[in-house]
Amino acid sequence: MATIISIINYKGGTGKTTTTLNFGAALAKKRKKVLLLDFDSQCNLSLSTGVKNSEKHLGHVLAKKATIEDVIIKQDLYSIVPSTQELIDYEFAINNEPGREFIAKEFLEPIQDLYDYILIDCPPSLGTLSINSLVAADYFIVPMQPENFAFIGLDHLIGATMKVKNRMNPKLELAGILFVKFAYRTKFAQAILANILSDDNLKDKLFESYIRQDISVMESPAFHKNIFEYAPHSRGAKDFKNFANEFIKIYG
Repeated sequence: MATIISIINYKGGTGKTTTTLNFGAALAKKRKKVLLLDFDSQCNLSLSTGVKNSEKHLGHVLAKKATIEDVIIKQDLYSIVPSTQELIDYEFAINNEPGREFIAKEFLEPIQDLYDYILIDCPPSLGTLSINSLVAADYFIVPMQPENFAFIGLDHLIGATMKVKNRMNPKLELAGILFVKFAYRTKFAQAILANILSDDNLKDKLFESYIRQDISVMESPAFHKNIFEYAPHSRGAKDFKNFANEFIKIYG
């Protein structure tokens, strides 16, 4: 049975796609069977894996024009369910369906035994698809850059996810907060870190691993590669490997 993980933060540019891609690659390199789902109409995860304008995509699954098995694209390290730039239209179309929050949970059930991990790259909003990812997930990870207002946005996100847990998915848990583009020695980074550590609800949910600033991590998606393919000896590759090890150690 796959562990389903939602990678979510409704602030844009927080490293959701980078985390999904490279965390997935790190797990796959440990011989785990990994499926990546692109829930974002910007299609950044799809493009990062070299998938562009796929004939079959997540929108077809939402519209019940295809099954999840029909749209999975198998690659060397992992498999991916690509998105489409018209995904917002498909999302809008399901908004009036009864039980719309459970659609992803339902279409993922037939394939859960085929994978060890299913990672969902969420859009930068708490719309229907993001809620779907949380209803289907066992855990959610919040990538977070040490930047202005990041802590305020985090409070709103945690509040929303707890409503999902209480109303729709009792098993949902915050796996942790992952710092990305992290420069530990800067005063601002240390101030954000201190804020989280002073919060009783969050201080035990901060991963010890963090992803340092690394140009290779930024460049690799442009070449349709994960960090292990693009720069296997980089700081980014080392950091994502450490993060995968920490996650497995904590959550199995």
